[in-house]
Amino acid sequence: MRADEAQPPVTGRPATELRALLVLAAPLALMQLAQSGIAAINTGYAAPLGAIEQSGIGLGNSILFAVKVLGMGMVLGFDPLFAQAFGAGEERAAGHYAWQALWLALLVSVPVVGLVLGAALVLPDIGLDPETAESTARYCLARIPGVVPFLVGVAARGYLQAQGTIRPLLIGSVLAVILNAAVAKVLIVGGWGFEGMGARGAGWASSLASAVMTGAMLVGVGRVPGDRRPDRGALMRATRLGLPLSGQLFAEVGMFSLVTLLVGYFGPVQLAAHHVALTLASLTFQVTIAIGSAGSVRVGRAVGQGDVHGTRVAGFTALGLGLALMVVSSTVFWSVPGELVGILIDDPDAAAAAVVLLRVAAVFQIVDGAQAVGAGILRGAGDTTPVFWANVGGHYLVGLPVGLGLAYGLGLGPVGLWWGLSTGLALVALTLALRFHRISRRPILRS
Repeated sequence: MRADEAQPPVTGRPATELRALLVLAAPLALMQLAQSGIAAINTGYAAPLGAIEQSGIGLGNSILFAVKVLGMGMVLGFDPLFAQAFGAGEERAAGHYAWQALWLALLVSVPVVGLVLGAALVLPDIGLDPETAESTARYCLARIPGVVPFLVGVAARGYLQAQGTIRPLLIGSVLAVILNAAVAKVLIVGGWGFEGMGARGAGWASSLASAVMTGAMLVGVGRVPGDRRPDRGALMRATRLGLPLSGQLFAEVGMFSLVTLLVGYFGPVQLAAHHVALTLASLTFQVTIAIGSAGSVRVGRAVGQGDVHGTRVAGFTALGLGLALMVVSSTVFWSVPGELVGILIDDPDAAAAAVVLLRVAAVFQIVDGAQAVGAGILRGAGDTTPVFWANVGGHYLVGLPVGLGLAYGLGLGPVGLWWGLSTGLALVALTLALRFHRISRRPILRS
């Protein structure tokens, strides 16, 4: 059996499409959860060290990811090219794109590393609590060795998931979690005669886990057909798709990072509460990220097949599944917030603040999941620029002003900032769903 036969063709039958979507999304969800699980494990290990170290890890993660998504978005520009090529039965073209994605990942890693280094160096000068700023900078510097493996892993994952070869993703995720769990506690709090490094130790553990995960993916990719030499034409095609994706991800993640920074001015206790609530929300959000990625593959394959009806069925099946699962997670967050928060934090003041934020997260989980899947299915269609503008408008023209007004004008503090996030996400989700409905009513040209 050919490798790509693990991904069946799009048929346009909802029940068949749902099964195909679940087969692809389930292992991708496990991979995404493993990545978030690493952050959650490190946050839990840092709990005995107090709010400062937990805040450093939380703020560091926000800053780091806001920078890394600039490179990630560029590499994701190859995702619709992979899926559409496999959908059209062009395996050699897909392999050629895989080599070009690797070249692009290496190229964009250079400015990304520079930006992470710059962010770490300016942290002490932006008005944060000095101890929090120092802890955050140490964490960011320790994550720099993981930047190249992360971006190379994005390239490998895009090719593997479009092909339908998921096992290397699962193996890499399991190995990364096991390795992180084994070494992170020693690196963070110490043990076996080793002095813990706090947030810096968490950064080193995460970098090592990223390298292991990507190594397993590359082994799974194996021999790939196609010319290995850089192809300017292919790189430019992916860049045209990737630039809006990079901007979209930076706008979205940047909004969360900006909110994290603003929460930091309310003190380390509020920042620790914000990080804990966001860590829990991110765990469930990873499932919809996986559904969005699977939806991107299914929509891309349908576009490659030239199937208009199949494109609509693939996209709306993914959107419906994402909404259903986020309703379930929202119910759990609303019902037992105290029990969930208690898993990650010991400080009673920070825990009480985190419970309030987690109830807000129960609301924005639904719209956050919808916009994540919406962005995925539009990426599969190669329609990336409108997603960028939807995020800019929703988050910065609506969500941010609402959040600032509630936080400072009405004195709601971090809770007000979170309600601003919810407002922006709701607008983005609605815009993306309507956009897909409009463009999928007619044939979509291949990217």
